[in-house]
Amino acid sequence: MDRAEYLKNVNDFMYQGEVLGEAMLDAYVAAEHDPVHRYKWGTVLQLETETKARLRPFMTKLGLSLAQNDTREQVAGVMKNFAAKSWPQHMEELVKITTFYVEKFREIAAAAPESDRAITHSMVLHEAAIKKFAELELAGDTANSLNDMIAQLHFPLTAP
Repeated sequence: MDRAEYLKNVNDFMYQGEVLGEAMLDAYVAAEHDPVHRYKWGTVLQLETETKARLRPFMTKLGLSLAQNDTREQVAGVMKNFAAKSWPQHMEELVKITTFYVEKFREIAAAAPESDRAITHSMVLHEAAIKKFAELELAGDTANSLNDMIAQLHFPLTAP
């Protein structure tokens, strides 16, 4: 991956991925009626928000824009079917999405110059924590599913 492709991937997948993730999770929290599930969506939202903020200095260091893509159409499209899906269906979708992003983040981290490796690797850990959450939820380990995400938060939410 050359420098131009690296920078494009950092913007498109890392930063804009967090922008989209934050917008999606915000809509999920607003639509969720179950207080435990709302807390869990809220914890993922908090991780997306903190991670997006953590990426901003990195973006400016690379000379990239902090402008956020307009996600309203994508969010509206996903939200049309939100209420019709069961919790396990949401978790299965989350596993698919995070599997894609974990692999993409690994590619970006592998192409990163040494000076960028810490933050690009942290994005792999970030996405892997969300994937593990969904996998643990599907496996029935609901008591421990949030642990890896909460460990990354500076401002964790209060559980219901």
